[in-house]
Amino acid sequence: MKKRTCVVSLFVAMAALMVSSCAREDRFTPVYIGQEIHTVFNISISKNTKTRTKTKTKSDADSKTTYDAEKVHAAIAADIAFGLVGIDKDLEILVDNHPVYEKNGLRTTDIIADTPDSTMSVSAYYPHIKNVSYHKDGSYAVCFTPDDVKKGPLVTNAVNMRCHQDFEAVSLRFHHIANSIGFKVCDITEDEQLKGLMHVRKVVLHGMPTEGTYVVDGENSHWVPNAKHYDIVVYEGNDYVSCGEENASFIAADRLSDLSDDCKRTFVVPEELKEGKHYVEIVFDVDGFDYDGTHYRGVTGKSQKIPLAGIIPDDMFELGLQYTFVLGMNLGTVYRPIEFSATTEEWEVRFNGRILDYDNE
Repeated sequence: MKKRTCVVSLFVAMAALMVSSCAREDRFTPVYIGQEIHTVFNISISKNTKTRTKTKTKSDADSKTTYDAEKVHAAIAADIAFGLVGIDKDLEILVDNHPVYEKNGLRTTDIIADTPDSTMSVSAYYPHIKNVSYHKDGSYAVCFTPDDVKKGPLVTNAVNMRCHQDFEAVSLRFHHIANSIGFKVCDITEDEQLKGLMHVRKVVLHGMPTEGTYVVDGENSHWVPNAKHYDIVVYEGNDYVSCGEENASFIAADRLSDLSDDCKRTFVVPEELKEGKHYVEIVFDVDGFDYDGTHYRGVTGKSQKIPLAGIIPDDMFELGLQYTFVLGMNLGTVYRPIEFSATTEEWEVRFNGRILDYDNE
């Protein structure tokens, strides 16, 4: 792909940050700045019109895990640029990864091209990075770091526009390319004498991909499976776990909360979940308690590992979905009271390898 140049001015308005993907086609009016006409772009972020809720239960000796998944809105921060790429029909680069910033509600930039009446295909991604890799087929690759992924990366589909100051109206509609993961927790212990004794100290999400390369290629856009994996501390605090799945609390950074807005969300790169690789570790304390007339001392720093594999369909994160996992902690299986038993048997005496039966000697 070769690079060419001409002059283009873009003004991008943040007028519709949260618009449904099935919304009407927006109409745009040129804005006069001085004596020049500039195009105003409406930015929207696509969302499913249906709430996608999926629930599956995994029950084993230690825990029960369920989850909900849905499409959610995101926002493009005013102080963070998105990257703009434009190519012509011959796959020559007209807009080379240009950062577009917002100022006074408008995204403003000057782009260089050399054929004012030609057309080009433009696409954008967020957040902007310094370098992209261009491919001969017109696609390009964006390498997102963990900091980029934390911002909730977004990409638009390619749209056509004229290389001229008096542009036709063009809409840039972003969509999610990562997953947002959050957690709820509850005490599902069945034994009434063992309920309500746990308080959580720490929650760690293990083996999650938080960086990677995304190839922007129209309907064939995809993540390249070369992501590095990290352990993420989701929570550190000292809150008691509520009893019953209906009372499950959202896990915030330093507390448990009844409010979904408090839930700490972690953005990760979609990939297949595998046993022993992707799991949640909960570190908790248990208060001392009496059980069947016996007192048991409490414990500190008890750890329970809850696998995520086997919960979602095909163990594959679906591109752009937000997942909320409900972690059910069962004290009856991780801290079972010690049971003593006593039996009586006849004495047995061995002498030079021979069993001596005193009754018959």
